[in-house]
Amino acid sequence: MTLKIMVVDDEPANLRLLERLFRRDYSVVAASSGEEALRLLEQHDVALLVTDQRMPGMTGIELLKRTAPLRPHMVRIVLTGYTDVEALVEAINCGQVYRYLTKPWDNDDLRLTAARALEHYEVNRSRHEMEEANRRLSLQLEATTRGVIRAIADTLEAKDSYSYGHSRRVSSYAVAVGRRMRLSVELLKHISLAALMHDIGKISTPDAVLLKPAALTDEERAAVRLHAEGGARLLAEIPELEEEVAVAVRHHHEDYDGGGYPAGLAGEQIPIAARVIRVADAYDAMTSPRPFRAALSHEAAVEQLSKGSGTSFDPEVVEAFCGLGALAQIRSHIAQGDFGFRFLSVKPPADLRRLPEEELVRVVECEPALAAAVLRAANEGGAATASLYAACARLGAEALRDLIGRAEPCARINYDAEVLRDHSLRCATAAMLLAEKTGTLDPDEAYTAGLLHDLGEAMLRSLFPEQAERIFWLGHPFRVEREVAAFGVDHAQVGQWILDACRVPPALAFAVQTHHDIDHVNDPAALLLHTADAVARANDSTEVPTLPSLTPDRLALLKLTRADLARVHETTTVLVGERFDRVAA
Repeated sequence: MTLKIMVVDDEPANLRLLERLFRRDYSVVAASSGEEALRLLEQHDVALLVTDQRMPGMTGIELLKRTAPLRPHMVRIVLTGYTDVEALVEAINCGQVYRYLTKPWDNDDLRLTAARALEHYEVNRSRHEMEEANRRLSLQLEATTRGVIRAIADTLEAKDSYSYGHSRRVSSYAVAVGRRMRLSVELLKHISLAALMHDIGKISTPDAVLLKPAALTDEERAAVRLHAEGGARLLAEIPELEEEVAVAVRHHHEDYDGGGYPAGLAGEQIPIAARVIRVADAYDAMTSPRPFRAALSHEAAVEQLSKGSGTSFDPEVVEAFCGLGALAQIRSHIAQGDFGFRFLSVKPPADLRRLPEEELVRVVECEPALAAAVLRAANEGGAATASLYAACARLGAEALRDLIGRAEPCARINYDAEVLRDHSLRCATAAMLLAEKTGTLDPDEAYTAGLLHDLGEAMLRSLFPEQAERIFWLGHPFRVEREVAAFGVDHAQVGQWILDACRVPPALAFAVQTHHDIDHVNDPAALLLHTADAVARANDSTEVPTLPSLTPDRLALLKLTRADLARVHETTTVLVGERFDRVAA
């Protein structure tokens, strides 16, 4: 490929001389001013810029400074007939000038200087391309490693319905605590990965012990304790993880007073990453239900952490965890049954007392926060159901009127809430249609999952409107990272907590929690919800076949074709339109 040289001079005679000098061997772009040169540089990939210094309007040095961000690898030569040492020294010191030559120039000298400058350009470009390639490979390797480890962690947790999402939650809490402690970015990366993999050694723990639905014996506890060292040995085989990450996993059960395992380390002998994970792990264990005990509330778990400060836990880490105000607010509002009403607030129908039960159900099935409140109320005194229609029938018309009537109308039109409501209804309808076609889920339960799948987002936007507004336009996974940093948890996890509070079956809550991470989870319900979400986001049915997340292997797991999805999209559009018309009427 012929390299391009740009020559810039305000004197036409000099410009012609420079063009003739280089055009035999190179492609030459000529400009008679700095302003013209900048315009041409936006159109041409120039390797070498040769410019006069003294020009009206914009000097050569000023031009070079302006081109630095536009073409960072371009080599620059200045031609000057005047003594302008100060400007040249500044430009050379800033790395903006490769060489400068005096006028009148010697043609042979200028040709030789240009040839050497282009060799310099080629070396720099090759080095930059190699650095970029290495950076991309490093990122790909990091993503692949994290993906493989996450898949192993998810597979391990899939055995135990009570611990699903444990590793991800521990990772989120640990990163939030680390940020509050102002730990370095590099250390936070190690903490995030180590927390995600802290239980990976349990892959060798016998299922009879790991899944035992009762308290463990001393012998069984000893078997479980082996997982810390086992996980560290496994991770030490991966070069990128053999130091900080593997060490943190090995020591995440050490107690601050030296009474932990496996090495009995104490205080600052324990790596800081392990001390952070220890607290995050303990909190999640206490706030997650087990077959032999109920989950503790956030307040009760924090109280236990405070009691263990200085013995089991690092006091500084406990203090940082207790300062996660957003997490405390989220758990408190879920416990009170507030599922995002301040964001998804609805205006009750004016003739609420006259509406028959059938019309009341139609109101509920279009409002995610209201639907969650109905499920929670219906499941408080009976067998758990995930069907909105069964929940409404169980409560009866009067109870529905009471719940709908408690909704506080928004003072102004909330367009973001309308968009979220519309998408949730589309996702619910698509999920129901997909369930009918595949048999993966009960269609009523699939509708519930689709309607509530983004309720965690509504709750975060209800509690933290300003912070959430800056986050929710981001795409996955950047959005999840920002949510974890801001709130200590992501919206999908909040959604799972809401469904748990509504006492819906754990499998449905798991689908809501994991439907964004479908590359790492093969759960059919989560995959169906992920597919319904993608179909609901498509603008029209012709868009569906090109959706990148719906790969052939994923569709094969549900025994679906892209033509099936296009038909589901078309039917969803018709049904949602009819449902809105009925509610409006």
